[in-house]
Amino acid sequence: MTKLPITIIAYMAIFSFFTHAQDLKFARKTIGKLCSPEFHGRGYTKNGDSIAAFYITRHLKKFKLKNFSGSYIQDFSISANTFSEKISVSLNKSDKLSPGYDYLIAASSGSIEGTFPVIVMDYKLLDYPKKLKKITRDSLSKSFILIDTINLKNKGFKDAYKDIINYNILGAKGIIQLEYKNLIYVPSTFEQKFPIVKISRQVIPDTLKSISLKIKNSLKKEYHTRNIIGFVEGEIDSFIVFSAHYDHIGEMGEGVYFPGANDNASGTTMVLNFAKYFSRLKKKPKYSIAFMFFSAEEMGLLGSSYYVKNPLFPLSKIKFLINLDMVGSGDKGITVVNGTKNKNQFDKLVEINNNNEYLAAVKIRGAAANSDHYPFAEKDVNSVFIYTLGEYSEYHNIFDKAENLPLNEYEDLFKLLLGFVKSF
Repeated sequence: MTKLPITIIAYMAIFSFFTHAQDLKFARKTIGKLCSPEFHGRGYTKNGDSIAAFYITRHLKKFKLKNFSGSYIQDFSISANTFSEKISVSLNKSDKLSPGYDYLIAASSGSIEGTFPVIVMDYKLLDYPKKLKKITRDSLSKSFILIDTINLKNKGFKDAYKDIINYNILGAKGIIQLEYKNLIYVPSTFEQKFPIVKISRQVIPDTLKSISLKIKNSLKKEYHTRNIIGFVEGEIDSFIVFSAHYDHIGEMGEGVYFPGANDNASGTTMVLNFAKYFSRLKKKPKYSIAFMFFSAEEMGLLGSSYYVKNPLFPLSKIKFLINLDMVGSGDKGITVVNGTKNKNQFDKLVEINNNNEYLAAVKIRGAAANSDHYPFAEKDVNSVFIYTLGEYSEYHNIFDKAENLPLNEYEDLFKLLLGFVKSF
């Protein structure tokens, strides 16, 4: 074989490096933008989802992707309980808590303002029936209750704990839920008539007598949101689909938002990255490649569920769907949900990975209703959901920020999936 001059080899190495680095540069920039305060956590307060949708659509237009019926947009409506005004919580009239750090409110909470007594229901009370009987319905209806199950022997209260918290079966004015780990926020499609305040155990005073709150909610019963779909035309009228949800959990009152870097700015960005790659091919791919960005995944897979009921092309034409959700780490490999149902394709992923030594592990998992692949799988569409494994653990909190996301295996995962798609 003829040897290339050293200068040409050096040039090729530099070009390869910059081409290789460009995707990661694109990823960092895109994730940073999707997680910025102007996107309001990509939720339903201050139209964060709409801002994100416009941003994604602008990319699809830039990549000159084709669309169905003259638009990238598929509109649908949801219900969402939101909080746009500043929320405040303090204990014993003086200890003001920091939102996101010390406490979160349950997203289903209703409006409330004032100072209320707190009834602490721990083993000192619940294990002694005579003391428990002294608490009247009237006092409960005017108070917040805090149930502490540590050292509790009363099995009845232990068994009923979740119902007491979630459904307020004791009829309290509100609920204080102790949190021993990271505070996690979960959005809600409905409103309850009582508030639930999740408070970190470490900020609860030794003697808790009262809680002061100001919470103002707004239930949006017909909120208009949208899926975004584009495609690159292939030689065969069947589709490989890349999908990701672009929504996140939004804001919890003024000044508190959830960036959602891993969940799921990472998956959204990788799908955009694939759209960029396939749009620039000089030759048509064998199969058409569709890129689907779903809204309202965090509300219960509502966007993908709406799509499968209203597909823009027959679901039978989907040869394979790859859903990407939380792919911002990867130092310990990936998990392939639905891998057991698509064993041949899973084995192909493993083979490609082993041949190229991309990731530390490709692990298999069975069916699960935990991301946007699921509505498709329920309609017998061959589909998997891929998420990365690693030390990064921020989830549904204020710390899932772009600058914290390692992206240490982003490029290798991209190469693995590219090789997998080309194997079709």
